[in-house]
Amino acid sequence: MAVDRANLSGSRVLVTGASRGYGAAVARALALHGARLLLTATEPVHLARVMRDCRGAGADCTAIVLDLADPASIDRAVEEVGATVPRLEGVVMNAGILGPMGPLDQADPDGIAHALAITLTGPVRVMQRLSPLIADRAGVVLVTSGAAARPGYGAYGLGKAGLEALGFMLRGEWAHRGIRVVAVNPGPVRTDMRAEAHPGEDPATVPPPSERVAPVLAVLAGDDPGPRVQAAQWGLS
Repeated sequence: MAVDRANLSGSRVLVTGASRGYGAAVARALALHGARLLLTATEPVHLARVMRDCRGAGADCTAIVLDLADPASIDRAVEEVGATVPRLEGVVMNAGILGPMGPLDQADPDGIAHALAITLTGPVRVMQRLSPLIADRAGVVLVTSGAAARPGYGAYGLGKAGLEALGFMLRGEWAHRGIRVVAVNPGPVRTDMRAEAHPGEDPATVPPPSERVAPVLAVLAGDDPGPRVQAAQWGLS
């Protein structure tokens, strides 16, 4: 689907983890398409550069503090969303951390619990609280990974597998509202998290995240490619 800028102009979209990496790339692309942005990070100062870029593209955007490991922070953030906009036409759940890597039976259980709070249980709470604010026929993107359920990826693989399950469940439960819930796997992209997970990799061998945002824009603009898509294969025949 070729995304017409008019399809996203004025759409109110929440992007979590928007201060860097894939979330920042999505936010900047949405700004260029005229979306009304609500961008979250654990510290608002981290959003300064992205906010400047988005506003420079002409976007109306609001920074919101959100710590997915803190239920009270989630509740406050959702209240702020509701006080800022009456409805959301789009949600991009991108925030996450790597957490302990390696075999699960050797990983620090507290580290796993903390990572899962940010990657899985926090997003569950966000989606529960946001449900009344999400417009019918909205687009919801859950950013997943090829590491989902992959041995050796520890808390990250476990959390992304759970996030995909959340997507499948919400897709069915919200189908009567016409809400498109799609898990998007960006594939390998040049981010700090990727460098942390693969320290020996040459960053030049993987594309920048801006090259993998097309399916996110398409879902938010009205496309429904199915429950899970691979960004690297988007648009290929």
